[in-house]
Amino acid sequence: MTPDASPTVDRLAGLFDWDGATETEIDWTALTEAAGHPFPEDYRRFVERFPHGSIGFLEVLHPSDWGVPEFLRYARNWHHVMNKRAECTGGFPYHFGTSPGDLRVWGAVNFDYLLCWHLDDGPPEQWPTVVCDTALIDPPEPYAGTATALLVEIAELRNPVPVIGYVTEIDGVPFRLVRHE
Repeated sequence: MTPDASPTVDRLAGLFDWDGATETEIDWTALTEAAGHPFPEDYRRFVERFPHGSIGFLEVLHPSDWGVPEFLRYARNWHHVMNKRAECTGGFPYHFGTSPGDLRVWGAVNFDYLLCWHLDDGPPEQWPTVVCDTALIDPPEPYAGTATALLVEIAELRNPVPVIGYVTEIDGVPFRLVRHE
């Protein structure tokens, strides 16, 4: 499948010197129905353009990695764990889930931080990312751009979200896509 053009996904492909596409087609209608929410267009283009892999210390959840049921189960497991932690610690300003107002995980940084969409009533393309410490020690940090805009900033070694700034500060870390087989 040839993905539709996306300037940020194209920029990311250039930064990673990636000119391929995934071999897997995603049934976005079925995935949206099973997930209970739509997926932002930039994330869809990312998944269609790149295979499952990691970007330095960062990993984007990819439905082709495990198949749709396991992909959704993995996100639900994170949501369950994080809601339990939030309940135990108190004062966390978000709930994890798939309803408006919830955080929905789309990536992780070293399993220390989760990258989540803040679902709202607006179009998915406008959902901000919120970065959450999995231990709930650091306060959550919002990022107003799209998922791929955040990935581009990280790949360009900018520090758009200070709590995960270490991913741009470690010498010798290759910011390229490392494909997982």
